[in-house]
Amino acid sequence: MDIVLPSGCGNAPRTDVVGDFAVNWAAGEESAVAEWLTEDAAWTLVGADTYGGTDAAAMTGPPFKPERVELLSIITHGRLASCDGYFEAADQRLAFSHAFRFASTSKTAKIAEIRSYCIAL
Repeated sequence: MDIVLPSGCGNAPRTDVVGDFAVNWAAGEESAVAEWLTEDAAWTLVGADTYGGTDAAAMTGPPFKPERVELLSIITHGRLASCDGYFEAADQRLAFSHAFRFASTSKTAKIAEIRSYCIAL
């Protein structure tokens, strides 16, 4: 799978976490995604439903396996972060945006809440 990440200042520790999380989500790597969710995490797929806990990783995966993932931006500040991008395979393309709230400001804090917007193009 081809992966393109935005270049950044490298000063925000969560940038790598958010980037890895988004790529693992797009690739359907449920166990890697679940590792970053708190036990009581809430993951809302806007326009669909809200899923809870680490099991949300299995319920929120992408509709197809991508050949290419590109993250256009990653923004982090304190307990909050966001990223957007798209992934594609053959003639399918899905644009996405994730908004994160981490459980605390600690570098190792897990994700307590995610809102995901996904649009098939």
